[in-house]
Amino acid sequence: MLNSSPVVASERIVHRLPSHIVLATDFTARCDRAQDRAVQLAMEWNASLTAVHAIDDGSLSAEPLARLASQAAARRNARRLREELATMNLRSSVQVDIGTPATVVQTVAARERADLIVTGLTTSMLLGDLPFGSTLTALTRSSAVPVLVVKKKVMDGGARTLLATDLSASSRPAMQVALRWFPHAQLGLFHAFDPPYRMWAEDKASYARHFEQSALDECTRFVTEAAGEALQNRFDVSVRCGDVVHALRLLVDEGDVDLVITGTHGRAGVANLLLGSVASRIVNEIQSDVLVVPNSLD
Repeated sequence: MLNSSPVVASERIVHRLPSHIVLATDFTARCDRAQDRAVQLAMEWNASLTAVHAIDDGSLSAEPLARLASQAAARRNARRLREELATMNLRSSVQVDIGTPATVVQTVAARERADLIVTGLTTSMLLGDLPFGSTLTALTRSSAVPVLVVKKKVMDGGARTLLATDLSASSRPAMQVALRWFPHAQLGLFHAFDPPYRMWAEDKASYARHFEQSALDECTRFVTEAAGEALQNRFDVSVRCGDVVHALRLLVDEGDVDLVITGTHGRAGVANLLLGSVASRIVNEIQSDVLVVPNSLD
C-alpha cells in the first residue's frame, strides 16, 4: 500500500532537480547524442557535468604497446573533450579510469554525488559484453541513481514523455522523477495488464475489454496515491492487454514518444535478473530515450 500523503509527495516532487550529471562516454560518434543531451540537461538544470571514460583493462590486448597506445588515445580524447566543454557555459570535468566499466561509472557517480547517469547505446569498450549482458544492463540494474539511455536528438522541455508502470511501489520513484524533472513535458502513464485465464477464453478480445476499465481505475488510484490529487490530471492514462514491451513499443511508435520512464525492482540474485529483464527489454527494444529509475531512489 502506498501510504504517503499527497502533500508530502507533492513537496518532494517540486524541489528536487539534479545538481550533478555523469556522462558515460566512449569518445566516439556513437555517444554524440548522449553527450548533447547531457550538456542540454546540465544547462537546463544548472547542474555540474562529469564525463567518464572507462578503460576496461580486462578487454585490452596483453601486448604492452597496444595497452599503452589505447591509454594514450583515451587521455588525448579526454583532453579534447575538456576543451570542447570549456567553451560552454557549464561546470564540467572529464575523467578517465581503468577498471570494469559499470563499476568505474558508478564509482564516479557516487564520489561526485551525481543524481543522473547519461549514456548511449554502443557495443564499444565502455559498453562491452559481460557474462550476463552488457555494461548498460549492469548499470540499469544496479545503479543507485537513474540512468538515461539516449537514442534521439536533443529535444525541448515539452517532450512527449511516457511513464511505464506496473503499479507497484517500485514504480513510485519513477513517477516522482517524471513530475519533478520534466514539469513541462506532455506526460502519459502506460500500464499493461494480463487478465487471469485469458488463454482459455473463447473471445479473448471481449474478455480483455471486460478487465480494461478495472485496469484504468487501478491506474487512477496509483497516480492519486503516488502523486496526490492535485497532480493526478497531469497524466494521460493508457492501458493495453498483453506483453508489456510489445504493447509499449506500439504505443511509443503510434504516439511518437520522446522519452519512456520506467522503474526497477530492488531484488537480488536470480530475482533481479528475471525482474530486471523487463527494464532491459525496454532499453533495448523501445526506440525512444529510456530513463531507468531505481526503486531505492530517495
